[in-house]
Amino acid sequence: MNCQVCGTPLDKEDILSREADGTVNDKYCKWCYINGVHKYSDMEDVIKDVVSHWNWGTQEQMSDWLRNKLMTLEHWQK
Repeated sequence: MNCQVCGTPLDKEDILSREADGTVNDKYCKWCYINGVHKYSDMEDVIKDVVSHWNWGTQEQMSDWLRNKLMTLEHWQK
């Protein structure tokens, strides 16, 4: 399973987000869903934050790749 906002693999419990009451939410990572609140409402903000940590292509290549991936995730299909 991957975070439905940024695509981060949710393969470790310490990556999972939490609701405001502290219960685990297994649909999102702790960086995208904080205390029951989505950090991102604009896909371009996710791209800007995530791509800044990558180093495998040009800025445009990385951004285009991630944009295509994000469009398949539940959060961005609303």
